[in-house]
Amino acid sequence: MIANGSGIKKHLKFKNVVQISGLALLLCSCGERPTEIAKMSEMISQTLVETSDAKTGSEPAIAPLNGGLRVALATAVQANSGYIAALATEADALSQTGVAESARRPQLRGNVNAGGIRETGNGSNITTKGAAGGVNLSQLVYDGGESKATVNGATAKALAARADRKVRANEIAAEAARAWIDVWQFSARKNLLHTRSSEMEMLLSQIERMASNGMIDRAALDSARRQIVDIKLEKTRLQAEMSDAQVRFKHYFRDSPESLPRPEELVSLAQARSAAATWQQAPSLQRAAADVLQSTSALETAKAALRPRARLQAGVTSPMKTTDSTDVSVGLMVDYTFGDGGRRRAQIKGAEARADAAKAQLSDSQLTLQARIESALTRLASIESSMPLVKEQIRLSGSESKTARSQITTGQSNLRQLVEAEIENYRAQDRQIAMQAERQILLLSIAAMTGKLTETLGLDDDAAN
Repeated sequence: MIANGSGIKKHLKFKNVVQISGLALLLCSCGERPTEIAKMSEMISQTLVETSDAKTGSEPAIAPLNGGLRVALATAVQANSGYIAALATEADALSQTGVAESARRPQLRGNVNAGGIRETGNGSNITTKGAAGGVNLSQLVYDGGESKATVNGATAKALAARADRKVRANEIAAEAARAWIDVWQFSARKNLLHTRSSEMEMLLSQIERMASNGMIDRAALDSARRQIVDIKLEKTRLQAEMSDAQVRFKHYFRDSPESLPRPEELVSLAQARSAAATWQQAPSLQRAAADVLQSTSALETAKAALRPRARLQAGVTSPMKTTDSTDVSVGLMVDYTFGDGGRRRAQIKGAEARADAAKAQLSDSQLTLQARIESALTRLASIESSMPLVKEQIRLSGSESKTARSQITTGQSNLRQLVEAEIENYRAQDRQIAMQAERQILLLSIAAMTGKLTETLGLDDDAAN
């Protein structure tokens, strides 16, 4: 406005543009309000309660246990929530590669604006109703390598998700197999303890009769009783370990049997050694290597922000007023940021640090996995060499016990020798069962660490499909 002596005269002409859509008003008036934080907190608590009730309810076994360890393991992995989540994460990561690739293809956009324009000024009042629209076609020409790095990063992320799914599957299979083997071994060791304790009780009864007749010193009888009681005390430890194994078993197989048959050998010694020789291709290392590629792509994306962008564009825009002309545009659009206060440089520095961290993590994962496999192989070799010795120990202690039984009445053998032979025979048999279980667990652990266990179960092909 311009002021003069006679007053204020209006020289400004303006357009009051009103574009109202009835549909938009209807949507705005009917839209639901966002959930408040207190209400959402209640929803979270209710969800946790509902899922907890579902988990604690009675659930059928995931597979008939009489089908053997192989069938039960495959079913347990496929039914495990952690494995299902890993599969979904892999599917999501694979879909993101298509999202990233789409930025390199032509982009076609359209818009329609229905409403009205009201023009006022200089005594005129014109209202125009109708619709205006436009179509825009664009193609990326140059972006400094950002789109390429984004696609590479999405691909690396998908491969990392695939490797992570394999890691999870092998870990679940190994832990489920360990639970099965532990239930078997602790059940077998408990049964052995019960059987041998009963035999020793019968032996003590015979010795008591001999002690009452003065054939054996009662002090030796008390010493024998103490050693047998020590053996019986192991029942409490075995029962605690059995309970722990049953809890783990129920987690994976949704059942808690008191005993199981000895599991079949899923991985042979030769297969375990062959898998150990290819530890460099283990899924956990593939995941770490994919993380390195992903962080490198993120660094390239950050560096691309320092370069200009060019895009070919063509567009058509129609006016709302029939008297106005339709606009057509074709050209090359170049965009470049000259200053951002150091934001891009800081992003590059952070991306470089993340890339260095991923490389260091890969190196640590390689050293850790190699050490774990070498340790497992060492323990496995020790068991392989010890098992024949334990078998011979069982034979010798059994023979010694039999001889002592026959000679105790003649005085050629004493009570202490007899009891010690019986206890040594029991401990050797107990050790044999424990070593058989540990051997199977080591074989499965090596196969799981190298990613071969799920291949043995036939899960990798199913997951890929």
